Amino acid sequence: MLLFPIRTALVLSIASCCLVGQPSFSLPANDVKPPPLVEKDFGNRIGLDFSKTSEYKKETKKAIDDAYAACKQFLKNKQAGNVKGFGAVVSDLDETLIDNRPHFEATPKFNWPAFEAWIKKADAPLLPKTAEFLTWARKNGFAIFFITGRREGLRADTIANLVKRQVAYDGLLMRKEGDRGGAESVKVPLRQEVEKMGFTIVVNIGDQWSDLSGGHAIDCEKLPNKIYLVE
Repeated sequence: MLLFPIRTALVLSIASCCLVGQPSFSLPANDVKPPPLVEKDFGNRIGLDFSKTSEYKKETKKAIDDAYAACKQFLKNKQAGNVKGFGAVVSDLDETLIDNRPHFEATPKFNWPAFEAWIKKADAPLLPKTAEFLTWARKNGFAIFFITGRREGLRADTIANLVKRQVAYDGLLMRKEGDRGGAESVKVPLRQEVEKMGFTIVVNIGDQWSDLSGGHAIDCEKLPNKIYLVE
């Protein structure tokens, strides 16, 4: 996960999601395009306040409902013999499954040392709607892969947090140490790795447009996050 000052992030995020399509919270993976992004709409306090609104809840519900629908359609098609192989769900971690708002409540501005210190506590809560969906998906035969911009050096802490919150999953793919590339350049090859294992990625879910751009999924679901932008 590579964060930039908001103005820079806006430019880079738009550049990384320049595929054709209409803005939406549920998109085919080859149709990802961010809506207009305005600098003043992002930041710790702005994002935290937004996460308490009905609009945040509405956007979250739509994304999760559409994720369920995509998985159910895949299962229906598989039962009818129209698809073969194994289905998978790819999920981001931070602000997608892992809820870092307790940290941001105590931190006026984003900074990496403080955020990594928070990660190392391995005590973050989960976002319940995502957690419920992933639990349902795994019980219904989908493999769960987490693809995160967290660096490999944080693997043990990340696993400890997932274990503490009783999250069942099948793979955790992370940014290599020293890799300073953008999120898309990191995450697209990792989704390709999942496909090479023989899985069809049915749903790719994340809180950043850069989590979703670059293809290699049937369906993309964008969760709301106005705390920060990631290129």
